[in-house]
Order: sequence, then C-alpha cells, then structure tokens
Amino acid sequence: MLTRKLTMGTLEIAAIGLQQDLDRLKATSHNLANTSTAGYKRQIAVQHPFAGVMDATATSIASTYTDARAGKLAATGNALDIAMPDGRYLLLEQEDGTQVLSRDGGLQLDAAGSLRTMGGLKVLGQRGGITVRAEQRGSLAIDGQGQLRSGDQVLDALRMVSLKAGQFLQPLGAGTFTADANQWDVDSPLLGVRSAFLEQSNVMPSQEMVVLMSTTRHAESMVRLLQTADEMAEKAIRRFGEHT
Repeated sequence: MLTRKLTMGTLEIAAIGLQQDLDRLKATSHNLANTSTAGYKRQIAVQHPFAGVMDATATSIASTYTDARAGKLAATGNALDIAMPDGRYLLLEQEDGTQVLSRDGGLQLDAAGSLRTMGGLKVLGQRGGITVRAEQRGSLAIDGQGQLRSGDQVLDALRMVSLKAGQFLQPLGAGTFTADANQWDVDSPLLGVRSAFLEQSNVMPSQEMVVLMSTTRHAESMVRLLQTADEMAEKAIRRFGEHT
C-alpha cells in the first residue's frame, strides 16, 4: 500500500510538472512568433504554488501575465504611425463592437476613410470611430497630444487609456488586450505621443531561448521521473506475484 501511494504521488507530481512546462512552452513560442510584431508585449507563464495546485478547487496550475515594459522605438516615416507614452493603450473596436486595448500604433485609412490598425480594427476617438473625408486626407498628422490633424484643423483625438494601479492586462492575441473597463484611467493629460515612430516588441529572442532550453530540460527530467515510477511499480507488482 505504501508503494502504491508513493507511485501515485510521483505520477501526479510529474504530470503537474509537465503541464507547467507545456504552459511555459506555449508562452515562449508565442513570444518568439511575435518578435517583430509592433507593440507586442511579452507573455509570461507563472506557475501557482504547489499547495494551490493540489487544492481540489483549483481550476488551473498556471497563469499568464503580460510584461508591460515598453519596447524600443523605430522611425517609420509614416505620419499615421504613433508610439504611445509608457502605460498608455489605444482604444480599439472589433467587428462585434467590443472594445480592446493595444500598443500597436501602426495606423492607416481604409477605402472609406476610417482610421484603423493594420489588423483592421477601428481606432476610437473622443466621438467614436474616426472617419476622414477625402478632402482632409492630404496633410494628415498626429501631434504630441494624440490629436489627428488635417493641416491646422483638429479632426479628433485618439482615445488612449491607462490602467489604474494593481490592474492587469489579459492578452487576446494579435497584440490586443482586455481589462476591466471600470479601472481605465481616461482623465489624465495625454502628452508624449511620437508621430512617425512605432514601438517594437519587447521580446528578447536570447531571453526566450534560455527559457526554452531550461523548460525543455525540466520536461525531460519529468519524463524520466515518470519512467522511473513506472519501473518501480512494475518491480513491485512482480515481487508481489513472486510471493503469492
């Protein structure tokens, strides 16, 4: 009976370890795939304490957190590209009307004059979606306060929000995030928007490769642990049969 309990405990520990490794590998592969995605924020798989994992009410053994540190800036020469101040996020609207946040400042006008991201999401201004008439499109620029201008005329101001202290971003994919809208800070002054620049991904490939190698080694050790537990169980069964 003691051998059975030890073996089952070992199998559970190894299975939990492998699941944690899988979560880390998913986050790492996603980060590496988005190394060149403007405004992308590194995802980090953080494991729960072992006592919490063993809790019967636990629904997962890891959580994904967003590394919100700013990436480097790169000049693009495109007047509609913007790099946002630290901690600010563009407010965007998806096709179903839901609002999401993003640090990807690569913007463009579609055929109807609607200001959108390169991924096709609608950019929201102070009065909703931003649409530029044909005669206003010749000298568009975005100033340091996030105002869209056509010459000397202010057409609208891009809505950029920040999160209140203690709030976290939940990644949705494609460089977009969601967060509790009740915790958005939209009242603080907006300064420091840089036109014709894009913020690069904050992923460092060398760092991700270190995580990848360490996670792979840990997974291999968990597999060896499973193999050892299986061999021990087989020996215990064989010996039991020899004495019956």
